[in-house]
Amino acid sequence: MDEHLRERWLLVWEKNKKRFFLYTLLVLAVAGILTGLSIFRNEMDKKAWAKFNLATTYFQQAQSSEDDKGRLAKYQKAKSLYEEVLSRYPWTKVRKEALFYLGNCLYCLGEYKQAGQILQKFCRRYEDDYFFPWAEIKLAFAYEQQGQYEEAIKTYEELLKKYPDNVLAPQALLGMARCLELQGKWNEALSKYEELVSRYPLSSEAALGEVQIQRLKGERKVIMSEG
Repeated sequence: MDEHLRERWLLVWEKNKKRFFLYTLLVLAVAGILTGLSIFRNEMDKKAWAKFNLATTYFQQAQSSEDDKGRLAKYQKAKSLYEEVLSRYPWTKVRKEALFYLGNCLYCLGEYKQAGQILQKFCRRYEDDYFFPWAEIKLAFAYEQQGQYEEAIKTYEELLKKYPDNVLAPQALLGMARCLELQGKWNEALSKYEELVSRYPLSSEAALGEVQIQRLKGERKVIMSEG
């Protein structure tokens, strides 16, 4: 019985050994390619992180710089490096952070339209990310700087609804009031300033809100007396 099975196994082996070797070579080749890709991606990721860290160093130096020319130069260097990370290393693990900091960098350089585009992209892709509230409020600032007050108000409002207890919530409410005032909607702006003081009384933004409330009420009195 055992001899019969052995003969059958040898027969099957003779018929299929070429196929077996081919399959083995194929598996080894695929494994080799995957290993090579993994090594390549790890190396690219290391390079991406190195450039990202250098860019962030320039970004932080720019924020603490008191020299206008030096600050702008450092922001430009940071911007170029963040853009290089995003263009040369599309699969890097640091892509999310590079996108966020690039948006902030562009904003600091006064390139508000480009900053808005980058921050919009970040907000679409990473809605549940830790950095999302900071990206969204900076997006609102970018809209405001371009005079797109309705878009800014909408973005501030979305942030306030989603993160009412976030440290940025008072800023969002202050931003809404400011945009309404810039549109000439005095009563609505006054209402938002009052809401800011009522909801976040201990915030530094509430102190600004108090000043704006007194100013708007004073201006309204002057207008009414002149009328």
